[in-house]
Amino acid sequence: MKRIFIFLSFLITSLFGVGQELNSLSLFEYAKKNSPQLLNSASDIYMSEQKINEIRASGLPKINGELSFQNFINVPTTVVPASAFVPGAPEDELIGLSFGTPFNANYNLKVSQLIFSFNYIYGLKAAENFSELSRLANIQKNQTVFEEIKLSLGQVIFLQKMQKLMVKNLEEIQGLINKTNRLVENGLVEKSSINDVLVIELDIKSGLEAIKSNEVLAILSLKSLIGAPIDSNITLIKNFEGSESETLKSFSMNPKTNNAVKIGEQNVILNRLNLKATQSEGYPSLYGFFNQQHMAMRNNFDFFDTSKDWYPATLWGINVTVPIYNSGEGKAKRKQKELALLKSENELREIENQIFQLYQLLQNNYKNAYLNYENQKIKVGLVEKVYQNEEKKLGLGASNSLTLSQRKIQLLNAQQQLIKNEFELYKAEVQIKTHSNPIKL
Repeated sequence: MKRIFIFLSFLITSLFGVGQELNSLSLFEYAKKNSPQLLNSASDIYMSEQKINEIRASGLPKINGELSFQNFINVPTTVVPASAFVPGAPEDELIGLSFGTPFNANYNLKVSQLIFSFNYIYGLKAAENFSELSRLANIQKNQTVFEEIKLSLGQVIFLQKMQKLMVKNLEEIQGLINKTNRLVENGLVEKSSINDVLVIELDIKSGLEAIKSNEVLAILSLKSLIGAPIDSNITLIKNFEGSESETLKSFSMNPKTNNAVKIGEQNVILNRLNLKATQSEGYPSLYGFFNQQHMAMRNNFDFFDTSKDWYPATLWGINVTVPIYNSGEGKAKRKQKELALLKSENELREIENQIFQLYQLLQNNYKNAYLNYENQKIKVGLVEKVYQNEEKKLGLGASNSLTLSQRKIQLLNAQQQLIKNEFELYKAEVQIKTHSNPIKL
């Protein structure tokens, strides 16, 4: 058993380490089956479906059985005029008579059925609308988690790219240190010149360690988001998803397809149905019923004696409930529902305005991020040429390590900024795609 447990533990921790690298879609598919957020969101849909079943069942036939037993320690007594039994007795004389038996039992079967009720009809429609609202909320939750997965994955890729850049530059700096040492040995530069390069090396090493720590935290955050075991191995893609050539023109955003707007519209419909349901409480309701019962009355506890009778009683009927006066309670409830409806309509208009503003903001952010990224690529190319020229001058003795170090720092900063701009472009693209291409479940 211990070996099986160890094997299963190894299988879980190695789940993500087998096969191809995982992209955002693969991580999202895993999250749909394991993320507590998405599992709870899916449960809300199931709960809303059961709520519909509950309300629907309230209008279906109800059958109840009842069994009762009574033992009168003192049988109830009724007084009657004595003259009714004893001729000539004084008119004001009374005698007590006991009616009934000490032991009584009965069992009955009751069937009731709602025949017609406006409140039931509107209540059922409201429950169905609430189910649709839960479905839209689930879609929105999945969409939010999917966006968070993309951004979290992008954060990991960003840190890995920065780490790769730092390692590459560290190797170049170490090569520069060796080259500078040879120049010092040959007397072409002063011995103190090596200090400027050593300072850059220390800075890169410190930055590299910080990036490694942040990468560990980013991966843990991603695992938590998708519901993966903390000790599992995840093999992720190495580059940002999306195409650099993709432009703003490829995106089209329609506020009517936005889930937030759809949820606002469903809230309006739900509040309208709730108002109608409250108004219908003043309408008549029609119920039918059937009752079959059997009673036994004994002087002794002998209800299991089959030779003695149980007396039946059977009836059916129809009840009509007509609300007449409720002291203003109904009016107050209707007013609350009217205000709730008005509030949801105002909220819908506000959501539509906010979505429109959001779309404008996302388009501007994407446009700026795209331009910044393209400009930074050009800048990196120019700075790299300047550094290479300065490096050649140092080899010829026409420059010094301080100037070269400054050029190297300038190039490193430009390369880091390029990765940051690429990450910003990726985030802008993720956000605009979230709203232009809603997911379908």
